[in-house]
Amino acid sequence: MKKTPLLLLSLLCSNVLQADVLGFSFGAQYWNYDLDGSVQSPLVDNQRVAINFDNNSDLNPYVVFEHPFPFLPNFKLQQNSIAAGGMIPVADPSFMGGEEVLVRGYLDFSHVDLMLYYELLDNWVNLDLGISAKYFDGHQSFTYQDEINDEKDFDHLIPMLYVKGQFDLPLTGLSAAATVEALSFDSNHVTDIELAMKYDFKFGLGMDVGYRSLDVDLKNINSFKSKVKMEGFFIGGYFEF
Repeated sequence: MKKTPLLLLSLLCSNVLQADVLGFSFGAQYWNYDLDGSVQSPLVDNQRVAINFDNNSDLNPYVVFEHPFPFLPNFKLQQNSIAAGGMIPVADPSFMGGEEVLVRGYLDFSHVDLMLYYELLDNWVNLDLGISAKYFDGHQSFTYQDEINDEKDFDHLIPMLYVKGQFDLPLTGLSAAATVEALSFDSNHVTDIELAMKYDFKFGLGMDVGYRSLDVDLKNINSFKSKVKMEGFFIGGYFEF
């Protein structure tokens, strides 16, 4: 019994240090999502403006590189285009005397994801563990006729924990996968969760369908405050060498 933890550790290390082959893949996901929540704006005396932008869609491409070299992490690089806009009803005593008016709003939470990870398990059960970095290069704007033009950029790098698990159904080409990126610091919380079903065709082609939920709850990052959630279904395709 005392040798059991050492045995488990040695098995994990052997999987980390010995990947099967050199591999490269690329793909893209078409994500249809709703964006709900609130962001800070001087329109309402620096309080938060409620946001509800439904039925948005963007294409998010990615590349993955895996290798058998000891101690060096595998990596995945993904571009996330997330932008939505619409009319927002605003009624606040500090803005237009409390009269309800429609303000045009636009939010851009686009960012690049870089995942560095090790394969702890690599057979019909797959487990990846590592870190990721979300680099947001976003923007918000609220305009009302020619009287108000509130704009603010959001430019920040957020490191996160990265975990991915995948279960392959033998002899079918089907698999189920779950990916989680998460971080919590100084009352800031960011989570990115993806659940997917995948099917591998012949010659390296594959497709996936699933659901993704991205929560961005920031109390004060570069004077930017937000509590928004983007969630919805996606469909994608990929090619593996």
